[in-house]
Amino acid sequence: MPILSALLLLPNSALAGGIGLVGSAGSHVDTVYSYYEVDSSGATNQREPDNQMNSNMGGGVELILGDRDNKILGVFRGYYLRDSAQKKPDNFQEGDIYAVREVPKPRGVVDAGIQWGLIGDPGNIQFTAVSTIGTAFLSDDLSEYYFIEAGLGGTWMAERHVQVAVSITGGTRYRKGFFPTANGYVGARWLFD
Repeated sequence: MPILSALLLLPNSALAGGIGLVGSAGSHVDTVYSYYEVDSSGATNQREPDNQMNSNMGGGVELILGDRDNKILGVFRGYYLRDSAQKKPDNFQEGDIYAVREVPKPRGVVDAGIQWGLIGDPGNIQFTAVSTIGTAFLSDDLSEYYFIEAGLGGTWMAERHVQVAVSITGGTRYRKGFFPTANGYVGARWLFD
């Protein structure tokens, strides 16, 4: 009985934060590395890698850390991302040899970041700044990369526990070099508190 009494006297933990669904779409720079031209003598010469802008899209879940009335929240995401297929280089000529990824590439992504409330009320409409850092750590060909993003967005409390969040970010991917990226995110969150 003394143990039960002691357990009842322990402070209750607060339940703050939330869970939600998030979707993303954007673009990024892709590099086509193995690209060769065949000259008139039949010799192959490697050309410079071709950088091209390709699209990406995905969706998954996000976890929110913090009270819904806070202007600063932690955001953790885990989602599926699909990079579109690469294209033939612009200066491709008949007879050239190239190695482009002709199918979309699926990836498993995790990121963590902070959402700062700039203007407005977190319980109604609020303009925000967001920053995240993450990694696309699951891929079928070991082509993982790291990324960092920052941007602007907004939130709207549709109901007491339901929040809609949108953001537009710019940043960079890092894998054998830095490559620019731009993404948009939209999500619906269920906030516990």
